[in-house]
Amino acid sequence: MVDWLEKAIRCVELVERHCDNEAKKAFRTRSRQMPSELYYVGAPYALAILAARSSERHIFTGKSLEESIEAVCKASDMGKEEKGYALYGLCLVDALRELGIRAESLTSTLRELNKLRGVAEARLAEFVDWVKKLAEAKFEHES
Repeated sequence: MVDWLEKAIRCVELVERHCDNEAKKAFRTRSRQMPSELYYVGAPYALAILAARSSERHIFTGKSLEESIEAVCKASDMGKEEKGYALYGLCLVDALRELGIRAESLTSTLRELNKLRGVAEARLAEFVDWVKKLAEAKFEHES
């Protein structure tokens, strides 16, 4: 059984360690928005939103979660909103991998999620709720 609380803590701690305040605020905003997207439109569409508003290359890096978060936070060619989407996407993809989904590219992951038809959303609900609560507690809201 997956310890979703520990997984969420790790994600939020990495954002806290590597990101500036603007990226943290943007991540907090995404953490508040994405649980409802997952619930109402499903994981495939939510993941597509994250990739579209950041980029596939920032979410599917082939590196560790920490290396990927650090790279996004240090990227000078990304705006704060783009960073927020990418950071949340990295954490979500890491959680998908915990479910046994390979998550190697956007299209392959979308195909796998589409086959699961709601199972991924149900299994991820606890994780996204923990990320939301932790991000709200740790990071300031955008003004």
